[in-house]
Amino acid sequence: MCIVYWSFFISNILDGFYSNGNKEKSYNSNWQNIEFILDHLMENYVDSIDRNELTKKSITNLLKELDPHSTYIPSNKRLTVNESLVGHFGGIGIRFMILRDTLTVVDVISGGPSDKSGLKKRDRIIKIDNQNVAGVGLTNQMVLKKLKGEVGSEVSVSIIKPNKTTTTKVLQRGLIPLKSISAANMIKKDVGYIKLSSFSNSTDIEFKNALSVLIKDGMQKLILDLRFNGGGYLHQAINVADEFLEKSKLIVYTNGAHSTKRTFYATNKGLFKKGKLVILVNSGTASASEIVSGAIQDHKRGLIIGRRTFGKGLVQQPVLLPDSSELRITTSRYYTPSGKCIQKPYGDSIDYDNDIIERLENGELTFNDTLKDKKFSKGGILPDIFSPIDTLEYMQIVSKIIFTRNWRDFCFDFYEKNPDKPFEKLEDFYENFKVKKSELKTYFIKNKIELKEFNEQVLKDLRWSLMLELCSYYYDDQARFVLSSFKDKDVEKALNELE
Repeated sequence: MCIVYWSFFISNILDGFYSNGNKEKSYNSNWQNIEFILDHLMENYVDSIDRNELTKKSITNLLKELDPHSTYIPSNKRLTVNESLVGHFGGIGIRFMILRDTLTVVDVISGGPSDKSGLKKRDRIIKIDNQNVAGVGLTNQMVLKKLKGEVGSEVSVSIIKPNKTTTTKVLQRGLIPLKSISAANMIKKDVGYIKLSSFSNSTDIEFKNALSVLIKDGMQKLILDLRFNGGGYLHQAINVADEFLEKSKLIVYTNGAHSTKRTFYATNKGLFKKGKLVILVNSGTASASEIVSGAIQDHKRGLIIGRRTFGKGLVQQPVLLPDSSELRITTSRYYTPSGKCIQKPYGDSIDYDNDIIERLENGELTFNDTLKDKKFSKGGILPDIFSPIDTLEYMQIVSKIIFTRNWRDFCFDFYEKNPDKPFEKLEDFYENFKVKKSELKTYFIKNKIELKEFNEQVLKDLRWSLMLELCSYYYDDQARFVLSSFKDKDVEKALNELE
């Protein structure tokens, strides 16, 4: 999504003008049919109708007819929906999992309320505000509802430590950041890697800080990973692109039937105007991410490697309604410096939501030739260098194992049995981590998986999946992305181009 950063109040467009008593009601002539139908339904429909629900459905269905990205967000969902854009929320600062129906801490955010109160990885939370939460069918949504809240408010948690001691702590909820940058690290002597997952209010500051650290560490070349980045604020995309482009280079412009053309140019403030640059993209790269990719590509500032991007070239403007619900209406299209609008087709005859599946089925994600066929490649940014998806990443039996709760629990159990970090450096963990064949064989037996499926390739794949799970426990929340980059074919292609 790409959102213009301003909002304002408007009157409820569905309100009519009413007189007192039983006199005939007067309607605004511009909307009289709509107002009459809604009013008539409320007074005469065979069953009782909830006015708020009818209003929500009416607005939602109205917007569906316009374009795929104009949306209505009810007031009770607005704050949650906007958290990733705002870049923070009120909470206690933990990452958790529900392990065999018990709320288990798997990470504690440094400097957050939980860290300050002494909560640690592997702690079990058994009560929240004196209510039992162990063995009651707890869900992630239930946990979030109990632990998140207004900054400064208090919540008590009763915990069991790994040594079986119990304690109760009262935490004051704090401002918990939602980071735009999932990983920033040196992956070669002079090559930096940044995984940017969204464009929120804090993206430009995070990005500049990451660049500064990597440059100090000797970075001369950068791989910017925008795969699965669905976008965010327009101004943040402009700020990120500004880090790479020379002053006065056009980044993007927007235009619409009821909005004047707006152009945005690079300044001289960027930190990485000269170094070699590769941007990784895929079919989940959308909106603000496409603005950055399009600007870099049009100015030949770097290479785009991967698959065709999503193709969202519409800009939404948030409108805050009087009841605190939010309307996001498409007000303009954005255009890359060369004048290309990358919005993919939409309309009655197009299955917009099924587009990515169609790309897989028609071979676009696996064969480069389809990108040359205009019948397939409408909308989005086409990569300079095509990199197919790895359709053979895991054997079928492995895929059936690793995407289950049982496997996730097995990985955490392994960590609890071996809680000490086995290697100081992630690179050494990648090169030298071992798991006993007997442990994995036991998993097969316990979960009634036929042993005839157990072979060296399966062992190798399960070891890798276990490593991906363990690295975030042993190291930090960036480790999984960095470790993945060591075996990532897109990253490998990028490194070859940067040589």
